[in-house]
Amino acid sequence: MAYSFDSFKVEIIDRPFIRSDGFSTKQTAKLELFNGKGGLITTLNLGVPDLSEVYESIGQMKPVNLDFCYIFGFSTLACKRYLQIDKSQPIPIAGFSAKNSFFHSSISVDFSFAHFSGDFIIDESYIVAELLDFHLSSYGTQFRLTNSYIKASKANVTQVRFEGERASFKNSTFDEGFKDFQDSFFGANEVIFTNVEFSSGDVSFINTEFNSQDVDFRVSRFGVGKVDFHYARFGNSGVSFERVDFGSGRVDFRAVEFGAGRTSFNRSTFIDGEINFEGAEVQKGKLSLKRVDFGNSYLIFDLYQGFGTEVLFERSTFNNSVSFSEAKIGKLLFRECQFNASVNLHVQKCDEISLAGCTIRDIFEFYTHGKPPEIKSLNLAGVRLLGQLYIDWNANQVSNLIYSQADTSIVEKAEQFRILKENFNALGRYDEEDKAYVEFKRCELRSSRSKASGNLLKRITNTTYYFLKMLLFDYMGLYATSPKRVLISIFFIYLFYSFLYILIMVSGVGHVVASSSAVESLGLVPRAFYFSVVTFFTIGYGDFSPDGFARIVAGSEGFMGVFLMAYFTVAFVRKILR
Repeated sequence: MAYSFDSFKVEIIDRPFIRSDGFSTKQTAKLELFNGKGGLITTLNLGVPDLSEVYESIGQMKPVNLDFCYIFGFSTLACKRYLQIDKSQPIPIAGFSAKNSFFHSSISVDFSFAHFSGDFIIDESYIVAELLDFHLSSYGTQFRLTNSYIKASKANVTQVRFEGERASFKNSTFDEGFKDFQDSFFGANEVIFTNVEFSSGDVSFINTEFNSQDVDFRVSRFGVGKVDFHYARFGNSGVSFERVDFGSGRVDFRAVEFGAGRTSFNRSTFIDGEINFEGAEVQKGKLSLKRVDFGNSYLIFDLYQGFGTEVLFERSTFNNSVSFSEAKIGKLLFRECQFNASVNLHVQKCDEISLAGCTIRDIFEFYTHGKPPEIKSLNLAGVRLLGQLYIDWNANQVSNLIYSQADTSIVEKAEQFRILKENFNALGRYDEEDKAYVEFKRCELRSSRSKASGNLLKRITNTTYYFLKMLLFDYMGLYATSPKRVLISIFFIYLFYSFLYILIMVSGVGHVVASSSAVESLGLVPRAFYFSVVTFFTIGYGDFSPDGFARIVAGSEGFMGVFLMAYFTVAFVRKILR
């Protein structure tokens, strides 16, 4: 593998160089590579080929072998002039090999506007120039620029066509400068940028097409500068940015088409700047961002087009704002993440949003204004809410979002409603707090019933207790959150007992007896309604008294009256005092 160096010294010696395959040159180049402190790193002894002979071989369509050579001033443009080929025409080259070699030029090392029909291999080599130029070249078989060190202010790999079985830059190191791959086409089966050191400087893959089976950027490293994949297009197979260090600066994936394969950013690192996926499109598949270190970066997924796909974040910390405004996503999953800044989840459409096990320390916005998002399921199980959730109970149909969860228990649903209750209370939205509280108590009641066990008698007792609580606490007053519901319940309970007294007196199993002659003339129906009201409200005038079965009914009505009046008082005070 080629060494990175700070400076070098070359000496041309009039001594023949003979390669192991018998190739020889009249001169030998002695190169010494030095580090930043002037220390010697290594010494190379390489052959010095005659470029005119190299150009002649190209003109004769012979493969070029420059292994273990020092090549000064190689240029396809100079080759065209030498062979008297029109500079506007691509020059055909049968094959090119330069292993353990050293390319040097004061201006550029030029491979531009050439068509390589055979393998192109530069391996464990050095390229030193102001410009490394591959512009408008094409490669019909294998392309390898691997294990090499490129010390150039600019690498121009624009409008290049890689059409062979493999295009690899594996283990290569680019020095500081601009690396430009704009408008290139990778049609190879494999595109490999594994363990590439891009160093500081902008890197552009704008409008680049990766029409290949696998694209691999694993363990690559970017320095200070912009990393731009704007308008890039990936094929329908895997794309890996796993354990990539994106350095410091803007990372741009706007309007990128990720195809139908799995795209992974697992364990990647971002330092600061902006990570922008605005308008990116995924046909189907999965975008995975597990254990990503986002540093202090902003994360933008606005207008993301991935409905029917999955976006997964796991065990990541977000120290700056995150936005999914107007995005279309199938499943948006955050697992055990921590949010230390505001998050905009006002998506346009999403089947499922999960925040299971997450910690929220700032504002989490689902909906505040405009058109409500279309969300089918929201999972808040295990959320530690230290910030605030901005969500509208009615517009977002929150109860449906919670109850639609297929993989959470009734206990977990109860906990989610409790979280929402506390959240609405902190926001001063008390009507929504009451609605969340009612659903919390309902889930809690169902949970207690589902946990019931034992013999038949215990199960019957538990079921009876369940229905009584549901009737008294839920149906009659919505767990003391609705004074109006309690008043309606009072009215219907009063009517029920009034008609019950009429039925008792008509059937003869009991009677409401007048205690004085002043009320003796009161008819059966007025008597029943009058006695019911004084009994219900425990007024106790004493002018009527129950007899027979009416005594038992009157006792139960008195209890219901006391209970419902107290229930109304609690519900009314709860509403007023807040």
